[in-house]
Amino acid sequence: MKNTPSNHPASLPKELLLLLITVAPIIYLFIIWNDLPEQVPMHWNFEGEIDRYGSKSSLGWIVLLINLPIYLLLLFLPKITAKEASITKMGKKYYRLRLTLQLFLSALVFAILLVSSGNTEIPIERLLGYCFIFFMLLFGNYMGSIRQNHFMGIRTPWTLENEEVWKKTHQLGGRLWIGAALIGFILLFFLPNNWALMSVVALMVIPLIFAAIYSFVLFKQLNNTAL
Repeated sequence: MKNTPSNHPASLPKELLLLLITVAPIIYLFIIWNDLPEQVPMHWNFEGEIDRYGSKSSLGWIVLLINLPIYLLLLFLPKITAKEASITKMGKKYYRLRLTLQLFLSALVFAILLVSSGNTEIPIERLLGYCFIFFMLLFGNYMGSIRQNHFMGIRTPWTLENEEVWKKTHQLGGRLWIGAALIGFILLFFLPNNWALMSVVALMVIPLIFAAIYSFVLFKQLNNTAL
């Protein structure tokens, strides 16, 4: 008998795991709060140099506003999106996408907190570079399973208009992201710090540009064939 995607939300243990991953950086912030200086690094330039400081209270708000809103949005997305059925049909893969995104965001916040508290010798640009590569590898693996929606994915006028264009664009985008992540991982070993993060960011953006162009070309091809 053919398996069909589950229409039920993630089980309670899985949801609790996701929530724990979401709040882990907040818990860590509370643990190190008294050890943080009143002024902490808030922004780094592409040379890896601190170019702005802020209060640790501001850092606390940033930590709260990065993870929790995204968790809540994706938790209720199947109920608020105009394409509820598309999200529901993703079944377990939707949970895995949520898990991937929250792991990435938490890793990003942990990297910022570690550098702000002085608990790491690894430059911030390399830490962030590894976070982005980690996200690209995991998310790229599931990108092809994202169904049409207005919140997540490669949303161009052509992917939103045609379901086949959406599907093929995300399949291509996922493969390109995985390939780009592997290249980025190698580059991080050889490039100087000031080039490391810029290279990874470029490797994130360029495949998405190619995928967007592909969606336009494919849409035109399908329309011409239909005519």
